[in-house]
Amino acid sequence: MITTVCMNPCFDKTSTVRRLVLGEVNRLENIRYDVGGKGLNVALVLQRLGVQATCLCCLGMADEATFGALLRLEGLYFHYLPLEGKIRVNLKLMDAETGVVTELNEPGPPMGAEQFSRFISLLQKEAAHSTYVVFSGSVPEGCGGDVYQRCMEALPNHRCVLDTAGDALLFGIRERPFLIKPNLPELQILVGRELRTLNGIRDAMYGLIKDGVHNVIVSIGKEGALFTDGEQALYAPALQVNAKSTVGAGDAMLGGMLMGLEKGADMQESFRFGVAAGAASVMREGTQPPQYADFERLLPKVSLREV
Repeated sequence: MITTVCMNPCFDKTSTVRRLVLGEVNRLENIRYDVGGKGLNVALVLQRLGVQATCLCCLGMADEATFGALLRLEGLYFHYLPLEGKIRVNLKLMDAETGVVTELNEPGPPMGAEQFSRFISLLQKEAAHSTYVVFSGSVPEGCGGDVYQRCMEALPNHRCVLDTAGDALLFGIRERPFLIKPNLPELQILVGRELRTLNGIRDAMYGLIKDGVHNVIVSIGKEGALFTDGEQALYAPALQVNAKSTVGAGDAMLGGMLMGLEKGADMQESFRFGVAAGAASVMREGTQPPQYADFERLLPKVSLREV
């Protein structure tokens, strides 16, 4: 069993415009809605790949019934803490001419100290029998930058996985998580310098290992991804696929990695699973999880080389 945590879920509204022009009227096309939030995305990927997963959420009470109904249609097992307010809507616009995606994300409902204490109790209960616990995405307003650090402190005997940014990542790595998955911009902010080469990225990843993180994956978009456990660093070039949406590709990569680990694969093979799952996800519109058939077809095409 794997538990994912999505403290700030959303409705993902994905659309395309023929050409995004600032300051002008832009007509939306191909509009679709999905339930979203990084932790939910990871859980849905795991479920699609045949791994039992549950998600722990915080839901704004104004539309929790609608959100919950959509999750039940996905067949996902989940629990949630109700919060005052509405679940946020995140707008993702793809420029059809350039393929560039612009994201406009709302903040979501706030969480106070008493609610956070209740959330910790719920987390300890729901994650009690999980092999891995995934803390992923943004957090509610009012929590503070150390929110994931405090969550991991409450689970001292679990393998914790962290995929977030900013202060939540900076504080979270102090708990020496089993795995972190920043993208390149997040890693550059974390280490305080620009990283222009694979060797430079590798060295920054080794620095995080020295700080106590056990394993690091860095996604570098169309260039691929790197993995290290401190013993070796592996680079996987991106697979060439017909991309329809890159939103959620990092979540799919993390889901694929965890699928491999849960099924007993070693870290290197699990990294290959992650790369294949990430590539399969961009073949889907919106933030839909990858199809297993696409994942299975792409897996033999993943190549790794040491950096």
